[in-house]
Amino acid sequence: MNYLILSSVPWEAYKYKRLLDLLPDRGEVLFAGGMTPGQQEEYDIQSLSLAEIYKLNAKEYTVLVSSPYWLPDVMTLEPAYTVALLEACPEGEDSGLWDKYSALLAARADLVATASERLYLEQNLRRDGVVYLSGDSPLSYGIIRRGDGLFFLSGYEAIWTRALGELWQPSAGSPVSWLDIQRRHRADFYLSMCEKLPDQPTVHYLAASYLYLLGDEAASRYLTQSFELMLLHDYTDCLHSHYRFFSAIEAKQGHLELAAAQYAITAFTDEERARAAEMQNWLDHGQKELLQAEICRVNEDSAAAIIILSGSSYTEAKLMLLLNYIETYQWEKALQLQREMEAGSDAGVGNAAGTSPPAKGAAAASQQLPVIEGTLHLLHGRRHAAIRSFLRAAGADHQARPLFAEMADLEEAVGRLRGRVDE
Repeated sequence: MNYLILSSVPWEAYKYKRLLDLLPDRGEVLFAGGMTPGQQEEYDIQSLSLAEIYKLNAKEYTVLVSSPYWLPDVMTLEPAYTVALLEACPEGEDSGLWDKYSALLAARADLVATASERLYLEQNLRRDGVVYLSGDSPLSYGIIRRGDGLFFLSGYEAIWTRALGELWQPSAGSPVSWLDIQRRHRADFYLSMCEKLPDQPTVHYLAASYLYLLGDEAASRYLTQSFELMLLHDYTDCLHSHYRFFSAIEAKQGHLELAAAQYAITAFTDEERARAAEMQNWLDHGQKELLQAEICRVNEDSAAAIIILSGSSYTEAKLMLLLNYIETYQWEKALQLQREMEAGSDAGVGNAAGTSPPAKGAAAASQQLPVIEGTLHLLHGRRHAAIRSFLRAAGADHQARPLFAEMADLEEAVGRLRGRVDE
């Protein structure tokens, strides 16, 4: 496989150099930006300008992207595979813009990797296919020979090479995925930390989080310890941050009545109380899929909610699925689902559950979709179409200025990045 590196920084500051040595089935490797002849020879990597990149047949390349401002180029190039190397917002960049377009890059990527555990957990709750580029195991998990050199792999490096290789060569029915292997590594690490730091609520909470992702019932026990320690430390705001998590754990185990009751305990605002009432209504009418999916969503586990809703026959589930797509930045899927829903409505398709979708959710989606459409037009280089969508989103209130300001900020950020490549 050939690889194209789209970096956020010059080669000297690029921090994934070792991972490039470990690329599986390593063919031609290209770097967008300047490299000295010595660097190109040392790392067996060729340096290209932006103009030269656009002469490539991108269908023959896996692209490794470490800046969200490469997204317009990725969407134009349409490579064989896209790997998003997510990073925290660097100093000097607009964090809101960086985080939004990082989320869009991750949603479009075939594989997401990050050295930030916060981003790793966040992405695990949004999708499959996430690699944590760090770890604490001193053991070697394999050897790669590259030319005259031998590379002894750490745990996460072995998972990185396996995950990349399986993009184009999926494993044949392996009983344990690399995804669960890494989650188990992280769970084991925090379980050992719980023994070393028994009075630290954070390590118990992280242990519970990884056990939850693994579907392990022990998650409830470690969350209980974390919650009790939080109370002992007088953290009075932990009902939302900790106790609500119990509802997700119980929902995943199929204990929906208990899950709904636990969520209701944490419902303080009018909106939360209305949601709790809706959950009880679903429970009373046997609409378990809707209840389970919403419990997952309010606990930020949209990945689980999407799986549940994708298999549901309720029309109401389609709207909920649409909202989950929007929240996880899977915007192309959101627009496609919206078109399908409109076509079904025109054809007179009824609601399988006998109830109508919540007006508030439908209204929220209808307000966001023109903005989503405009943003995707912009990323595809359709500037005039983006402007029309943003004007439609602004409506009679003429609130287009923030949309155009973000559009200008994105274009400026993309221009700065491209300028660095061609320096």
